[in-house]
Amino acid sequence: MAHALGHLIRFRPVARRVSAGTNFVRHLFLGFLACLSAAAQPGASYPLVRFTVFAAKAPADLAFVPKPGAAPQKLQFYPTARSPRYDYRGPVPLRIIDSTTGQSVAEVAIPPGAGEFLLLLTPVAPAAASGVGTLRYHVAVIDDGALRHGPGGLAILNLSGLELRGSVGKEPVTLQSGLNPAITLAGATKVALSSVYKGRTYPAYGGTVTLKRNERALLLLFPPFYQGSLEAQSRLLIDYPPGLAPAKR
Repeated sequence: MAHALGHLIRFRPVARRVSAGTNFVRHLFLGFLACLSAAAQPGASYPLVRFTVFAAKAPADLAFVPKPGAAPQKLQFYPTARSPRYDYRGPVPLRIIDSTTGQSVAEVAIPPGAGEFLLLLTPVAPAAASGVGTLRYHVAVIDDGALRHGPGGLAILNLSGLELRGSVGKEPVTLQSGLNPAITLAGATKVALSSVYKGRTYPAYGGTVTLKRNERALLLLFPPFYQGSLEAQSRLLIDYPPGLAPAKR
């Protein structure tokens, strides 16, 4: 009789089912904890944005907060080149602050998603910036990725307010306001631009661009220094697209 009952009562299949269910719940719980841990990391929910900065007149004591909860990081400006690249994981707009007071001096509307950008700072007119808490800089956001502006290319950003036309090497150009498509250069290339006023043509910019292997150039054209002048102020920034800079020896 005991032998018969032992044959009928089996516990192992039940044990296996309980074990499998326990493992499932355990893995589900561990996965939930992993998600909570990732979400708890400052900036984890924001895409990575890399950017450089430039200003015709380099400002001092500017900074930004690279991710929520982090200490402010100072921005370094160069007179004739882009800054070092900075990483940002945070909300939009990105706020540039005065590192001495913590006051916001510029707000940057970065396009959605990750990317590489050049932030071009221009000062707000003194009359507009006189109020307490008023932003002190306009910021132009330029797509600075290698696909948009690759090695061997010259891109021209026309902020001069002038209607400009001329040539880049042998190629005729008519510049639009803002960023113009990059032009591939072959060796040292002469750039000549002019503006027309009352039927007469006046030189607005002239120069020669020479690039080394894998370098690229961005020509910035600003409004004339003197009122009534047709000669644009300029800065030529030469660097390497992201990921193409030669290894330092």
